[in-house]
Amino acid sequence: MSRRAFPAAILLVVSMIGIVLIGRDTDPAPTPFFSETGGTWMPAVGASGSLTGSWFCPGVPATGEAGVGGSVVVSNRDDAQLVGRYMILTDDGVVADREFSVGPWAQTRIDVDATVPDPTAFASIVVEIDGGGGFVEQIANHPAGNSVAACSNDTSPTWYLADGFTVDGSIDTLVLTNPFDEPVVANLRFSTEERESQPGQFKGFTVLPRTVRTIPIAELGARDEPIIAVSVEATAGRLVVGRAQHYVGGGRLGYDVSLAAPELRDQWWFADGERNDGISETYSIYNPTDDDVEVTVFFGGLPLDAGVEDLDPIVIGPRRVVVFDPYADPTITGPLAGDDAFTPVDGDEAGDDGSGDGEFVDFATAIGEIPLGRHSTVFSTLAQPSIVVERVLTRPAGESVATSVVMGAPPRPDGYVASVWHMGVGPTVATEQALVVYNIDQSDATVTVEAVGPGGPSVVPSLSEIPLAPGSIITIDLVDPDVLGQELIVSSTSRVFVERLLPRGGDLEGRSGSFLLPASN
Repeated sequence: MSRRAFPAAILLVVSMIGIVLIGRDTDPAPTPFFSETGGTWMPAVGASGSLTGSWFCPGVPATGEAGVGGSVVVSNRDDAQLVGRYMILTDDGVVADREFSVGPWAQTRIDVDATVPDPTAFASIVVEIDGGGGFVEQIANHPAGNSVAACSNDTSPTWYLADGFTVDGSIDTLVLTNPFDEPVVANLRFSTEERESQPGQFKGFTVLPRTVRTIPIAELGARDEPIIAVSVEATAGRLVVGRAQHYVGGGRLGYDVSLAAPELRDQWWFADGERNDGISETYSIYNPTDDDVEVTVFFGGLPLDAGVEDLDPIVIGPRRVVVFDPYADPTITGPLAGDDAFTPVDGDEAGDDGSGDGEFVDFATAIGEIPLGRHSTVFSTLAQPSIVVERVLTRPAGESVATSVVMGAPPRPDGYVASVWHMGVGPTVATEQALVVYNIDQSDATVTVEAVGPGGPSVVPSLSEIPLAPGSIITIDLVDPDVLGQELIVSSTSRVFVERLLPRGGDLEGRSGSFLLPASN
C-alpha cells in the first residue's frame, strides 16, 4: 500500500480554513420523490432526511453498440432491507417502471441498457428509496473507457458546465432529463474561445415530461473548440443535466459522463492534482453572471519549501470562461476582463450557430515552480457564489494517454466539510493509488477504510489508522482482496476531500476520476 504524504505550508492551510468557515444558511430538507427539491450541495449520503430518498442519474449510453452501455448501483447502508422503485427514461418517455429491493448491507445493480427495449443515444434513471437509507451511483460503459458518477439528490432549474471539448472530432453531448409530469422550458447559453452565444433554437426550448433530450454541442455551432462552457436555465420546471464527453484527439483521449453543477459556488475544491512527466493539468473557471468576478487560487499538500508564489486574483469578465494552467508560461489570448471590445453574440442576430467575432478565453498566468508530485487545489471568489470550476487531467496510459474531467467539490452552504465519505463503486482488481485524500485541517489525523459486507461495515486491517499530516495529501492503494468489488467507507479524524481513480475497464490503461459521496452529518 502506498501512503504518500506531502506536508503543506501552515500559513496556506490557515488561509484555506478561513475560506471554508465562510457559511450561509443550511439547506432545507428535500421533499418527497418527484416533487421539487431544495438541496444545494453536491450529491451526499443521508442528505434527504425524509420518508423517501430520490436520486436522479445523469444518464448512460444505450445505443446497443458493442461495449456501450451502463448500469446503476444502489447501495443499502442499513441493517434492514431496502425497498424502492426506479424509472428508466429515454427520448420516448418512460420505458421501465419497476420495484426493487436490496438486502441489508448489500447492493443491487440495474442494467440500464439491457432494460431499454430499443437502442437510444442515452437513457436516464430515477431511483426512489423508501426511507432514504441508501445511495446511488451510475457506471457508463464505453470502448474509450468506463466512467463512474454520483447521481444527484435533487433536480434544479439551473445547471452549469465549465469545460467542454470538440477538437479533432471529440464529441461533447448534453443529456437533459425531465423526470416530472410537466414540460420544462429552458434557455441554453454557451461560451467558447471566441464568443458567448444564445443560439436561437435553444431559447425557450422544451424537454417533454418524463423524457430525455440530448444536445450534441456541435449543433450549437461549437465545432473544433478547445473550451466550451454551458449554462442551462429553466424558465418553467426543473430538470437534471449531465454531460457525455468522448475525447478522440487534441491531446485528450477517453470517455466521461458526469453531472453538471446545479448552482454556482464561491468555492471549489480538488483533492487530486499532479505535476509529472507527460501530465497535463488545467482548470476551467466559468463565470455565467453579469458581473466581473475575482477568483483566488490556493495550492495545498505542498512541501514547506515549495516556494510557490502568491497569485493575484484572476479577474473573469461576465459570461466568460478562463483556462488556468498551473505550469504554462504566462499567456493571454482574448480581451481582459471588462474589455469593451468583447461583445456577446445573440443567436437571433448571429444565426442558429451563434457564430460571431471576438476572442473570449483568458489563459491565466502560472504561479511559480510547483514541485513534482501531487497537490490539491481550491478556487475561491471570497464573495457571492458566482463560478463553476472543472479540472481536466490527462495522464500517460501505456503507449497512449487517458483524460478525466472532474467537477470540483464545494463545502456545504453552512461551511460543513465531511470527515466520512462513501463509495459504492470501487475497483474490482488490485489498484494502486486508487484513493486521494486531502486533509484541509491543520492537525494530525488518521484515515481508516471500512468494507461493507453482509454483517455491515468492518475495518480493513491493512487500511486502519493511516497517518495523515496537517494539510497533506495521501494516496491509498486498494489491493487487499477484502476491498475489491465492495462498498467502502473512508473515515478521517479530520475534515477531508476524497477522490477515487478507477481503472478505465477492459484492456484499457489509465484512470477515470470522480469524487466519493460525503456523509451529510
